[in-house]
Amino acid sequence: MSALAKTNISGQNTEEKRLAKDINLIYDFTEKPNRTQLKAKSDRAVVAKLRADLVLPNNKILTVDIDFDSTSGYHNNTMLVMDDFGVDMLVTAFAVKYGQSFADKITKAWAEKKQHDDPRKPTYLLVQKPIRDGDLPKVFAACGDKIHDNDNKTPQSIV
Repeated sequence: MSALAKTNISGQNTEEKRLAKDINLIYDFTEKPNRTQLKAKSDRAVVAKLRADLVLPNNKILTVDIDFDSTSGYHNNTMLVMDDFGVDMLVTAFAVKYGQSFADKITKAWAEKKQHDDPRKPTYLLVQKPIRDGDLPKVFAACGDKIHDNDNKTPQSIV
């Protein structure tokens, strides 16, 4: 693990850190007020928002802001799964903890388009922890849909 020196990009107080050959973090140390409804743990930060540039099959970029401080149904977030290996790990955990039928729903959602005319299969899965003991986690397949708004309906879990 190597850390790159602090850089000043157009007046910003940033630092780049390489975690692995294909994972680079850029920290922006500019102080900002917390305007979210999220609260940090006493000993850990929580993720309020991620920005992802997705490389589409046509080699274009689609930028997606993933905002965890919203009413869209993405609360109590636990995992963001982005590839076949991650899905295999998630499916294995679901099979052991909740049963094969739930694991199969995740495998199917990852392997297929939601709708026949969608442009692509899901790009990632978002997993939320159960609200109550005995409930299942929620799993959302995201960013493969043709229609993203869907009349502002809260997305449904695939399990």
